[in-house]
Amino acid sequence: MSADTATSSSNPKLSNLLRWLEEGGARFPKLQLVRLEDGERAVLAQAPISAGETVLQVPRSHMLTLELARESDIGRAIAEGLDPDNEDLYLASFLLQEKHREGSFWKPYIDSLPESYPQMPLFYGSDEHALLKGCFALSLLTHQAQSLQEDYMRLCQSVPGYERFTPGEFVWARLSVSSRLFSLKTGGFLGQTLVPLADMLNHRRPPDVLWETSEDGEFFVMKAHNAVAAGDEVHDSYGAKSNDLLLLHFGFLTEDTEHDEAFLGLGILDGDPLAATKQMLLMLPSPTAGRPFKISRQYAHLNTRMAFSFLRIAAAVPDDIEDISSRVMSGERALGPLSVDNEENVLDLLEATCHARLALFPTSIAQDDELLRDESLSPNARNCVLVRRAEKQLIWDYLEMIRVCRELLHTPREEVERLAALSDSPWGWFDAYVRTDLLKLIRGE
Repeated sequence: MSADTATSSSNPKLSNLLRWLEEGGARFPKLQLVRLEDGERAVLAQAPISAGETVLQVPRSHMLTLELARESDIGRAIAEGLDPDNEDLYLASFLLQEKHREGSFWKPYIDSLPESYPQMPLFYGSDEHALLKGCFALSLLTHQAQSLQEDYMRLCQSVPGYERFTPGEFVWARLSVSSRLFSLKTGGFLGQTLVPLADMLNHRRPPDVLWETSEDGEFFVMKAHNAVAAGDEVHDSYGAKSNDLLLLHFGFLTEDTEHDEAFLGLGILDGDPLAATKQMLLMLPSPTAGRPFKISRQYAHLNTRMAFSFLRIAAAVPDDIEDISSRVMSGERALGPLSVDNEENVLDLLEATCHARLALFPTSIAQDDELLRDESLSPNARNCVLVRRAEKQLIWDYLEMIRVCRELLHTPREEVERLAALSDSPWGWFDAYVRTDLLKLIRGE
């Protein structure tokens, strides 16, 4: 990996951060903070790191905790005037208070934060937003922008003097928090926390490090999950997130497609004679109301299983209703398969929904691929095309799954059992759906 000189000799703000941390008792003897050729920051191993070795230790005095933010002047004012459920508001507002406070203890940390976030979709121009047409990411972006505006207005109305912070400053603080927040759930204390330097490790799965708090809650500790050679980048994991969420909250994408998601709106077919009964079972406000679902290649994910559960009720015929009602009344949350006929109807409904969803995109995958070959495409525009292509590819993958599973439901059981016994699954990413649900139907279980 090519990088410029170390932080201590190239960037005064980052040098001040490292000095502030070391003087406060933080330890990171084998870590080196650098700028890469593309201008992004990275943390490298400046000496070989062994698996299990502590690579970073930050004292509680230098962690910006939710408790600290709540107990601050602005935190108490927010609690008294608004008492919001969103804990990020306390941390973001504390950043703004300290940014404006002369001689703040937190100045070295706040100065080290990015001054702007041009890679975030919130700051894309109209041309980039147009590239997201049809994407679930565009709906997420719209909701994010509205939520930020509403939160700012509520704080200005409920917290005396909050208007001294501009809307732009508020958005900066919120993005600074949401893009680098640690949820500390082990060790001596709990809560949302900003941890200087730890928040500069880039994302990769699996990560090179794991983190926790010490038993007494006085230190944040990062330990190597595996060995890292000198000069290699040290990665953390931001979690098992889909690319649309990574783009929205962090401004980048990964090559990992395992956690990609697509948005589908499901509902009861028009003219269904059982619409009123299904409305009640599905707890819809009206027979024509739909419900949005995020589906993924992970059938174990609750959202995906709930989408199939919804479809099983939406596709039901009169003979299915008693069985469905009994299961719903018994508390079965994600309804399993009912019958071969019902599951075929489920696949029919899912197929129609997938085609309708694809029709909302103005381009095909082939057109996206052609556009991605354009070397003049800006990084932000490229990310837009990549995220919309990924969502379309997932929907096409579902259509292929539907084709295979339809055939499977009419395949002799002996052949299905032979396929199920193969060491390499013939069903790929939807193996879990086949084994969890379809095999039960085929076997008559």
